[in-house]
Amino acid sequence: MASDQHDPDALRVHFGEELRRTRMRKKLSQNQLASALGCTPQWICQLEKADKTVSEQTALDLDTYFKTDGWDQEDGHFHRIYTTIRRVGRSRVLRPGFDTYRLQEAQAIGVRAVAAQLVPGLLQTEGYARGIMDQSEPEATLDARVAVRMERQEILDRPNPPEAMFVLDESALRRPVGGSKTMADQIDHLVEMARRPNVRILVMPFERVTPLALGGGFILLSFAREPDLMYVETGHVSQLIENKDVLFRAGVHFTLVMGEALGQAESIAFMLRAREEYL
Repeated sequence: MASDQHDPDALRVHFGEELRRTRMRKKLSQNQLASALGCTPQWICQLEKADKTVSEQTALDLDTYFKTDGWDQEDGHFHRIYTTIRRVGRSRVLRPGFDTYRLQEAQAIGVRAVAAQLVPGLLQTEGYARGIMDQSEPEATLDARVAVRMERQEILDRPNPPEAMFVLDESALRRPVGGSKTMADQIDHLVEMARRPNVRILVMPFERVTPLALGGGFILLSFAREPDLMYVETGHVSQLIENKDVLFRAGVHFTLVMGEALGQAESIAFMLRAREEYL
């Protein structure tokens, strides 16, 4: 196993082998284990053959049922393998530099973002997030990327969430990512988020054809005791910028873009009208 510690596929095979060995040691058939866990024998078979992505709940259920070693519920044998799979898988599916950004984002007290083409990751539904990804990628890779995106959004649900302001280009509402149902659900989510006291989502309509409206997207993070940071994506690489001059200009740019966008109430009404086109 030592040589496979950085290969999520090999780790899934290891998980399946461990499951099969444990099941056989307990003299259980796949049918019997499936009945005990409330799933199908096919599901157990797929896990043992590494044909199915391992979920955290499955790992916890197996540790509980088999009473595998661990100090607490989340320190059992199967859960430890699952945690390693998730950690290694994420390191392979994230853009270079993005993991550092995630750590900074989680500590931010303020988020300001200009979204030029797509709905920002902090506001995406699971269906939309999956829809914008490369569908030729393995299912496990897509699952890992979606999971990372959904976990990022937890900062907006914590007890003291950051003040978040987004300027969303109209193209993000018009581009039918994932189909009509996915887009309708996504816009519903945007409207719901826009009504939170700590979130503002302003729409930049197509009619605002100005240099400010045509600029690229970026994210500014503010912290309680540290200087601001700017995050941009270029090609397949993520970049965190600390240069004070760049940050100052980006802050001014964001303020001006906000001034050109629709107001909060107008933006919500605009999004609701856009949603009707997907019904």
